[in-house]
Amino acid sequence: MKKQVIVFLAEGFEIIEAMTPVDFFRRADMDVATVSWNNRHQVVSSHGIPVIADKILPELSDEQVINTDLVVIPGGLPGATNLADTDRVIEVLQQVHDQGGMVAAICAGPLVLEKAGLLKDRRYTCYPGCEEKIKEGHYINRLVIHSDQIVTAKGPGASMHFALTLIQALNGKNAANDISKETFASESLKFEKK
Repeated sequence: MKKQVIVFLAEGFEIIEAMTPVDFFRRADMDVATVSWNNRHQVVSSHGIPVIADKILPELSDEQVINTDLVVIPGGLPGATNLADTDRVIEVLQQVHDQGGMVAAICAGPLVLEKAGLLKDRRYTCYPGCEEKIKEGHYINRLVIHSDQIVTAKGPGASMHFALTLIQALNGKNAANDISKETFASESLKFEKK
């Protein structure tokens, strides 16, 4: 059965951090829904690039959330803070995590995970300087951190490794290596889980 993924988008999101995972997940035959944070399908990135989301937040059903294996929070400002200030986004993160699914955030995205109460006693990474705003969790200066059900990454340059780490976690190392070879993301990936 295909893994079910939600990628939240809010005005001011970082395009690379959202679209690279979406592209890689779809290459890995995962069922991905991009979900706009409000009532408009069009969401504009931090660099002025408009994206049409698959769904708007009110269309996200309880059944879809129950069946979700992974929720991804891209960074970018004010994208990450817009998501952190959206109650339904926080509820979805908490529910997916509580039911055993994975949650992931990149760049400024861990601010949203903290707002959801998911970084307490967890190792994480984020865009340099964002850790000063995060009071819970244990910041580690690494490209990607996989800590149980939570994956965090540093910034735009980590987008491919972030996506591949999530594919490996959900679909296995062979699937991640296949996508890596197909996209020339790396000659040979070495996944670390700590």
